[in-house]
Amino acid sequence: MRIGMIGLGVIAPFYRAALDAVEGAELTAICDNNPARIAPFRSSGVLEFTDYRAMLESGEVDGVLINAPNDQHFAIASAALRAGKHVCCEKPLTNSLAEALEVSSLAKEMQRSLFTAFHRRYNRNLCQRLGQLSNPAEIASVSIDYLEFIEEHAGPDSWYFDPQRCGGGCIADNGPNAFDSLRTFLGPLTIKETRTVHHRGVEVEASLSLLSAEGIPVQVFLDWRYEHGEKKQIDVVLKKGQTIHVDFLAGYPEFKGSLWHEYEGVLRDFLKHAATSQSNSLHSCDAVRLVEEAYASEVAR
Repeated sequence: MRIGMIGLGVIAPFYRAALDAVEGAELTAICDNNPARIAPFRSSGVLEFTDYRAMLESGEVDGVLINAPNDQHFAIASAALRAGKHVCCEKPLTNSLAEALEVSSLAKEMQRSLFTAFHRRYNRNLCQRLGQLSNPAEIASVSIDYLEFIEEHAGPDSWYFDPQRCGGGCIADNGPNAFDSLRTFLGPLTIKETRTVHHRGVEVEASLSLLSAEGIPVQVFLDWRYEHGEKKQIDVVLKKGQTIHVDFLAGYPEFKGSLWHEYEGVLRDFLKHAATSQSNSLHSCDAVRLVEEAYASEVAR
């Protein structure tokens, strides 16, 4: 597949490395409306654009990786699908459930893949540790911590700090990855209550209570002001008393070190979906739904 990458922010290096490592895909075009961001990704034979519409019209890409700010996902994904391209989009798919459903319907109409990059579901520690879980009925409760210092993670991508562009704060940003990681072994979830701490007009901490379809209680803790590096972990408490602990970052001491293999997983799965024009729209829309439910049930502290 000839791939065009739209948006060259902090996640772009992980996609670039995955494209080098995974067979079946070739980076043929790059696009960013800031020309200064193009230079680090420049290489022989790769076309350069500052307007994604020109990329889509070039005839040089079969699929796109959307790594633009969240508020642009809907417009870019819609344009790409109408141009007959397969789409892999950074989470969240869109900033509203209505838009997520609309673009999902468009993908089905155009018979193209629409794929959201939930990179944490490909984390090796998650996959290995939860392989020990033979039956979800054994679970008594689950908790997940998704804690980081957002200024470190966002780097120069200042749009993360604009609620209108990001879709909110830590719930909109970190929530989709946390929710999807839980969904891989719990299935669909429902938000019961959300408690938040705000700073400068946006939530920077959130404690969410959820339930699985089987009635398993789940606690999600999100933090944008975690001053001890980062903490990304899941604890699955079994009815027999044991706990399965998953540390997403164990064995990856480098900052964002686990993302290298996780984005290889994203790209491989996207190529599989695109080969048969399948989408992961159910999971994509579900994550957006949970973000909306979380804000609807928010109780500020």
